[in-house]
Amino acid sequence: MRFFFNTHDKLRIDDELGREFAGPADAVVFAKHLAADLRCLETAPRPALAIEVMAENAECIHRELVF
Repeated sequence: MRFFFNTHDKLRIDDELGREFAGPADAVVFAKHLAADLRCLETAPRPALAIEVMAENAECIHRELVF
């Protein structure tokens, strides 16, 4: 199943490629790791920054805050 990881802050950046995972639980774990990576890269906290996990049917299954 393909999942997309869109980022939201002041601007929205849509993931156009996505990634294949066995199920939603694996995609949520990936979003948590992605958020941790972004926390390490950002120099200043951005409270509105979030990663939205979208299933291939365009349903939002999870929203992970980065900070």
